[in-house]
Amino acid sequence: MARKKKHTYKIGQTVKFKFFDGSVHEGKIVELNYMGDKGGDKIYYNCPQYTIHSPSKKYERGYMVYGSMTDERIKEAYDSSYKTVDPRAPNWAKKELINGAFSELDEAIEKQKKFINKH
Repeated sequence: MARKKKHTYKIGQTVKFKFFDGSVHEGKIVELNYMGDKGGDKIYYNCPQYTIHSPSKKYERGYMVYGSMTDERIKEAYDSSYKTVDPRAPNWAKKELINGAFSELDEAIEKQKKFINKH
């Protein structure tokens, strides 16, 4: 097995990236993987990829999923210390998310985080 190349960005980090169609979006990294991880015959450990959630009013869940983003597509990265209502959404987008887009589990997790941060 080849040595795994380390990911440049971390889960929770907000990034600006260029999608395949040339459009530029901002979102939060929610998953780290490698090319071929999901259904491929061979996994290319020299090509780290990211799954990014970008806020969108088009979807009931409140975000669009962009998978297979590589380091070359990410243009800017921001501080990952945002405190958000939804862990998949950047701080600037939480007002734009549709009400009811969060599950009861997400709400319970957020309440626990607030409690722990206070104590």
